[in-house]
Amino acid sequence: AWERETLQLCWACPNVSVDTSGSLQWIRWVPGEVTVKYLFRKFYETVGPSRIIFGSDSSWFPRGFAFRYLQDQIRDCLDLNMPDEHIQMIFAGNAARLLKIESNP
Repeated sequence: AWERETLQLCWACPNVSVDTSGSLQWIRWVPGEVTVKYLFRKFYETVGPSRIIFGSDSSWFPRGFAFRYLQDQIRDCLDLNMPDEHIQMIFAGNAARLLKIESNP
């Protein structure tokens, strides 16, 4: 993981956001004990929920959307005691804001 470099970039450039990269299969090749929950905590504490965006490399074709990755990441956020408002930002609101998609109240 390039967490240190990414955090430095986020510190220097307040317009930079990070995404959760879907399946995160790359994590098994990272030296040390890195988990998705660890990365969520590190970025949540450092850049805040408004700069974290759920991302997925999963698609509907040919295997279908991998809901497990979404469920695992939401569970990690709940385990970290993130408020529901912050979880909503990470998994929907931030992307909508960046893409200028209006939501209906």
